[in-house]
Amino acid sequence: MTLKINIMLVSILVAIILVLAGITYTYTQTISRHTVESHQQNLTKEAAKMARMWLDHRYKLIDALAHTLEDLYLTQGQDPRPILRMTMAAGDFSDVYLGLFNGTMIDGANWYAPSDYDPRTRPWYRRAMEEQKLTLTRPFMDQGFWKMVIALVVPLVHNNQVMGVLSANIILDTLQASVMDLRIGRYGYAFIIDSQGTVLVHQNKSLMMTTKIQESDPGLSAFGSYFPGRDAGSFSYRDRMLSFHKLTDTGWYLCTNVDQEEALALAKNTDMLFAMAMVLKILGILALLLFLTVGGFALILFISKNRFEAIVSGKDKDLRGEIIRRKELESRYRTLFNMATNAIMLTRNGVYIECNQKALDMFGLAEDKIIGHTMLDLSPDTQIDGTATKLKLTQIEQSHASGGSDVFKWTFNRANGSEFPVEIGISTLKLDREMVNVYSIWDISKRVNAEQNLRQAQKMAAMGEMLSAIAHQWRQPLNALSSYIASLTPAFYNQMISAPFIEKLVRESDTQIQFMSRTINDFREYFRPSKNKHTFEVMDSIQSAIKLVKPQLKQSNITLDLDLAGADVSMPILGYKNEFVHVLVNIISNAKDAINERQAKSPKRTVHRLINLAVFKNSDEICLEIKDTGCGIPPHLMEKIFTPYFTTKGTATGTGIGLYMAKMIVEKEMKGMIHVENRYIGAMFRVCLPLSPEKNAPNDNQENHA
Repeated sequence: MTLKINIMLVSILVAIILVLAGITYTYTQTISRHTVESHQQNLTKEAAKMARMWLDHRYKLIDALAHTLEDLYLTQGQDPRPILRMTMAAGDFSDVYLGLFNGTMIDGANWYAPSDYDPRTRPWYRRAMEEQKLTLTRPFMDQGFWKMVIALVVPLVHNNQVMGVLSANIILDTLQASVMDLRIGRYGYAFIIDSQGTVLVHQNKSLMMTTKIQESDPGLSAFGSYFPGRDAGSFSYRDRMLSFHKLTDTGWYLCTNVDQEEALALAKNTDMLFAMAMVLKILGILALLLFLTVGGFALILFISKNRFEAIVSGKDKDLRGEIIRRKELESRYRTLFNMATNAIMLTRNGVYIECNQKALDMFGLAEDKIIGHTMLDLSPDTQIDGTATKLKLTQIEQSHASGGSDVFKWTFNRANGSEFPVEIGISTLKLDREMVNVYSIWDISKRVNAEQNLRQAQKMAAMGEMLSAIAHQWRQPLNALSSYIASLTPAFYNQMISAPFIEKLVRESDTQIQFMSRTINDFREYFRPSKNKHTFEVMDSIQSAIKLVKPQLKQSNITLDLDLAGADVSMPILGYKNEFVHVLVNIISNAKDAINERQAKSPKRTVHRLINLAVFKNSDEICLEIKDTGCGIPPHLMEKIFTPYFTTKGTATGTGIGLYMAKMIVEKEMKGMIHVENRYIGAMFRVCLPLSPEKNAPNDNQENHA
């Protein structure tokens, strides 16, 4: 009787084990599949986001250029080629050009179209006319470079009429190198298709523009019916997995293609799932053997009970440890691969423990020259703002530890010894049961150079007016010198030349020459760009600005009233002195133009022609207020005056970048604030800057020798 009961109990136990083994195995396979699909879709989404950011930067450049051309070229008739070339350099375009409604072609790369070339018949022109907005074309052959390109196109509108099309070419090789440089394991890769599945960008160039992805492989034949109407998804065929994600507002899809076994390995669970599956299979075999040899197995099971429990407990602990370790590895490598367009560097206790290929390329160093070193080893002794590198790094680490900003600017050294600026984002994660810092690094050299060129360009735009002012300022001393020279002849014939006469003539001439020399020095100093931040006195900058604008104000019969309360008190600020002088000159010049404009609008009455400049010091900042009696700023334009290329003046007096650069210099470079508001009469600009922590400002020439 007891034997029959034992046989029944063992049979029930074996049946339960078999059922549970089957359910668990099926569930494990489902989890594995969903884990891999989720991992690949997340990776594809991040790559699509990077591609979209890359395109958005060029969208903004072309949109700003279109508005500028509509004003400067279509309205003012200014030659558009210089600004087309500037945009080519800023956006890394292969060409930027205009096709006009009358068939004229204007090319920024100085390509001259053949006589039979009509831009109106080209696909890029027709695409812009069909969409009537900023959009992308399908890839086509650039007749200037004979390379496959895509074009950003937008119609140019003047007085509600389309006057032509602005187009900017991006060589597909550039898009492949800048955006598609994403490797997944050994054999995974990324590519781009359109809404019909046609291949636009692919590592196999023979497929581009000739083949639909569903026709490139027999296993993808069903992809054509699965893909339409979806913004994202994954499709498995044979031993590979294809994931896709839509690029917003383009009609394009970024896709990744990876071997499923590699996807499983990258998704962290291959070994764990295999071990679980083998355990379940062994349990099934054991259960079958138990079912065939019930009597003997009951005795074996009783004897081996304790040992079996110990083995299962040990396996459970091993599996838990493996899960934790692989989760940490997943976090580590997903960060490295998902952000592959950045330089990624990991530090433990301030020492680099790992970096990706982008970091090696950025620094131009071998891996052993980075791993085991610190941030100080790869940086110059002094940062661009004048702060000692070691001190600034300590401040950043303290700020990050206290929950401060996780993004900051830094300067590194390349392998050739040159310095380059970067923007760094910091995040912290747990790896191998220790906390590590992850540094995401962007090389911003091109952006910094473009901003510096833009500042200098705005100064050069004012050169004509400044030269006119210098000529006006020189007129009186030149007349005086002419009179001195002319007096020599009659003095000679009248025998009036004596030692006192000659000394007085030389002294007076030298006074006039020194005056003219100081004028040139002030002008030269103004056009010399500052390279590094230094501490300087606000009053010195104000006096330099007044020297530059005084001739213009005198010529326009405008009084500059200075309210310099506490002028003898030290007011040091940290920044770029010459650029700050440029800010003051720009604001005062705009005030002068506003007063002249008000007088021009009311020619029959006399306008009070006054500019007031006041300076006051608070506990932690210095503020300047520049008020004028001009025509003020129209309320509907108040929010646009700091926008690049926006100007209410003609090309003879304005470029639209003066106030934009003033805002960048004050707020971005010197951590201050600039604000404008209308008064009862005229407008007021307020500039506030933080006091420098240094008590003693350098003399005026310190910056020039830095």
